[in-house]
Amino acid sequence: MIFWAPFLRFVQQTSATIAFFTNALLIWLIVNKSPKAMFSYKHVMVFTSVFEIFYAMIDLLIGPELITKSTYWIAETDSTKTWLPLSIVYPLLLAWGGSFGIALASFIVHFMFRYFTLVGNKKLVSGKSFMLYVWLSIPIISGIMYALLTHIFLQENELMDTLISTEIESLRYIHKNEMLYYGFSLYATLPNVEIQEINWKHVNGISFIGTCITFSFFAMTFFAVKGYSAIKKFNDSNTNSSSLSKALQSQLFNSLVIQTAIPVILIHVPSTMILICSFMNTTEEVYGHVFTVAVSLFPVIDPLPSMIIIQPYRRAIKTCFRPGPSTQNLSVMRVDPKSPKVTSRVVTF
Repeated sequence: MIFWAPFLRFVQQTSATIAFFTNALLIWLIVNKSPKAMFSYKHVMVFTSVFEIFYAMIDLLIGPELITKSTYWIAETDSTKTWLPLSIVYPLLLAWGGSFGIALASFIVHFMFRYFTLVGNKKLVSGKSFMLYVWLSIPIISGIMYALLTHIFLQENELMDTLISTEIESLRYIHKNEMLYYGFSLYATLPNVEIQEINWKHVNGISFIGTCITFSFFAMTFFAVKGYSAIKKFNDSNTNSSSLSKALQSQLFNSLVIQTAIPVILIHVPSTMILICSFMNTTEEVYGHVFTVAVSLFPVIDPLPSMIIIQPYRRAIKTCFRPGPSTQNLSVMRVDPKSPKVTSRVVTF
């Protein structure tokens, strides 16, 4: 336990700092190096990077941590992890949990936007402000909904207070007024009680949130498949489009698929496993530590596929890091004006 607290804080602070750089670089590339064929889609890409900077900022400011044990888990932060007033920390903690809803909805918007662009639905993907605001409002509304559901069903209560003060060693000596959390417990009774009662409020809340996540995955998968089919048709039948335009469409789609897989692997899979283990009474504390690290890596890694796969961005990065011509190997031609013949002499500087 002595090892994990400083290690997790170090990982969060380091990851957040790197995430600021990678996402800021991607925003610069999107604004300055995007081909004209991307049209208004670049605004959706910028929104995603801005969201990931916000996500990293929460990690940096409040150091949220998932703590897991037996049949319960809590997402927690306290006065030892942040210098902010606790009155504004709880909304940030809810935003940290609700950010997965923003990420899911954001990638649904990406897949939908790419699909409607490929099939030529100009009304939905036009650069007009109204439609752009509609697209960008979807992830924000989704994040607010996830945060509200979390607050309604999983907010702190007396049972969780007792579990924290008696069973979680790292929080046992932190005063209740200096700690904020939300969490899930399978049972509405303490572990030492002979007859256990199911905590239906938490179970129903998790079931409702899980249903929303499942619906989001179905919607994302549906438009991903439709988008892939549209790209194949676009490349096979659209002879008027240049090979560069076709390549760009494939690059955008491949990058998007990998970007979507990153939060699924780093956030959804481990959180689902922790929830299953909570129902089976097999959750270990290390699971929460691994989840906390994985979540902090998400905004760092997620911008990388776009920078690596999309060719204009990759070229721009290579140009920045490619060394210029060395002056030591620079050769020039000198002509002797007095000579009737043009002679040359190689001079190396």
